[in-house]
Amino acid sequence: MASARILVVEDERITAEDLRDILTGLGYAVTAVVSSGADAIREAERTAPDLVLMDIRIKGDMDGVEAARIIRERFQIPAVYLTAHADQETLERAKLAEPLGYVVKPFQESELQASIEMALYKHKIDREARERERKLSATLSAIGEGVISIDAASLVTFLNPAAEGWTGWKQQEALGNSVDQVLQLKSRDNPLTRTLRAGTLVELPEATLVAADGAERLVAGTAAPIRDHSGKIAGAVLVFGGPRDDAAARPVPAARVVAEGPAAGRFEIVFESAAMRQVMNFARRVAASEASTILLQGESGTGKDVVAKYLHYNSRRETEPFIPINCAAIPETLLESELFGYEKGAFTDARAQKKGILELANRGTVFLDEVGELPLLLQAKLLRVLEEQSFRRLGGVKDIQVDLRVVAATNRPLEQAVQQGKFRVDLYYRLNVIQLAVPPLRERKDDILPLANHFIRSYNQRFKREIKGVSPEAAAALQAHDWPGNVRELRNTIERAMVLEETPWLQASSLGIQKGLAQGVEPGVSKDEALDGMTLDEAEKTLLIRALEKTRGNQTQAARLLGTTRDALRYKMKKYDLRSTGASGQ
Repeated sequence: MASARILVVEDERITAEDLRDILTGLGYAVTAVVSSGADAIREAERTAPDLVLMDIRIKGDMDGVEAARIIRERFQIPAVYLTAHADQETLERAKLAEPLGYVVKPFQESELQASIEMALYKHKIDREARERERKLSATLSAIGEGVISIDAASLVTFLNPAAEGWTGWKQQEALGNSVDQVLQLKSRDNPLTRTLRAGTLVELPEATLVAADGAERLVAGTAAPIRDHSGKIAGAVLVFGGPRDDAAARPVPAARVVAEGPAAGRFEIVFESAAMRQVMNFARRVAASEASTILLQGESGTGKDVVAKYLHYNSRRETEPFIPINCAAIPETLLESELFGYEKGAFTDARAQKKGILELANRGTVFLDEVGELPLLLQAKLLRVLEEQSFRRLGGVKDIQVDLRVVAATNRPLEQAVQQGKFRVDLYYRLNVIQLAVPPLRERKDDILPLANHFIRSYNQRFKREIKGVSPEAAAALQAHDWPGNVRELRNTIERAMVLEETPWLQASSLGIQKGLAQGVEPGVSKDEALDGMTLDEAEKTLLIRALEKTRGNQTQAARLLGTTRDALRYKMKKYDLRSTGASGQ
């Protein structure tokens, strides 16, 4: 254990040198010996000692009491007074700096050592107590949201620190107990047991929670089911806190988006449907809970990336980086170095050290889109990051510690990938701490027109147009369409219509939507018939082929038709050994 570092403030030179010799002999490190209050403040800032031995009456305009007070307030460094004056007036004035000791000259060496050791010990205890208080305060206010999870038998499996504060139960005491015993709600059915029965999100309206000590507090929250790798309900999780207004049930105001560094932009979440209100209310509480891993599930194009940003910018990490990466869009050979970085000389072209996304996002959020496409080798390395919050760069020998929230998203059931041996079951359970399902657009029809109007406003600015909205016929066509590409398809449809439309209102003819015809399926064939009997991979390959044929091999147009990016399309083409036919692949 390193010896304590002590700053000596004494204006009598002989006494000062004696103190230095005594302290060194006792095993302490003397950072400096100064004779004035101003010099003491400068040295405290420069050397950050563990303790200051301060004479009260010293040279200069500032006495030892004032200097000790400034050092304590600015740098949180405690003081022990050394003085030949022990009168009541001096003692009362000395209390102003809240010293941890008072040694009267002349003193015995053992007396000085005892005072120093007691001061250091008390400072350590006080610092730890302040840190515990800070963490508790942060948990119940800045974080605020409790998290309780149960298994299929309604037995508690997890409590976070905030839930401990709300319920009065410690996690070790609560584990294995009935949730009704730990989460005692007056005049309310337990939302966790209701979620187990229903298998859906369940709201907890304002209710009275009776803590273990009998204290009563008003709480509200949302419960969600937890599914195992076979898709069965294996438990439930409740995220709860103090009652709030219903702001989460309305369109969320614009928020900042930070891709890298200090650059800022804006994004909006637009929704009116009851289904999305419930999802976003849950998302807001999850964001505040500081859960380290969150799994977003939903079809392609539902807006999982926007929900991921919402989770980040409504958490305590909002001022730190938010870095997304599409696991399907980057070749397997490059994905590892992008995530973990590398050391100079790690491979042939590694001419300099490079930090990976996990390191760049430290204290912030990493969004792993299409996490189901991660190779098995990287899945094992990611599991270690989630469990230990540490990793090594490629070619490195030193563990790098990070503080990350990982939001993962998938548009296909990970349970199926687990059963097929393509996704590690241990990683699935580590990611599936809190699961948030984003419903497809066809299940939230009330969101279609608000989203369409939002995109019209956006493209009016981009294209310098003055489109007022959608005509009644166009609105009916939008509402009737099945939207297999979800919000992304809707956005692309509005963009195309904005380019073609010549009237002040978008007409149905400009939308290019054929009633009852799902995108990517030939006329006369229903979507279900077209894909009937196919595996997920076969269906995906079929849609890729149709899109490429329809666009005569133009990858950009095919990607737009499918509601995905060109990089993701190219990755899928390589996966299924497809080549562009006909026109350019640009």
